[in-house]
Amino acid sequence: MEAGIDLDREGFSPEEYENVRRCLATLLSIRAGSQPLDRELGIDFDGIVGFPADVAENMLSMEIIEKVGRYEPRVEVDSIEFDRMDGMLRPRIHFIRAGEE
Repeated sequence: MEAGIDLDREGFSPEEYENVRRCLATLLSIRAGSQPLDRELGIDFDGIVGFPADVAENMLSMEIIEKVGRYEPRVEVDSIEFDRMDGMLRPRIHFIRAGEE
């Protein structure tokens, strides 16, 4: 999965913004179960494959929200939209600084 990350810069210093963006890109690109010291780190793509697109979108959205909340508490998921291309889902995720409305 190649996620589109849209991170609102408001409330972040330039260094913190880049650090958060890098952490999100890493988290969203790791397959859950592949990291020996933390098998929960990453997204459980395998548990989502094979479901109808609407169901897979919901499952993937919940997985992203849960994992971002657990591993990157500096931000919150504001919205997730999906592009469907050739049977694949590509999420576009908008993040805001945690605690922002």
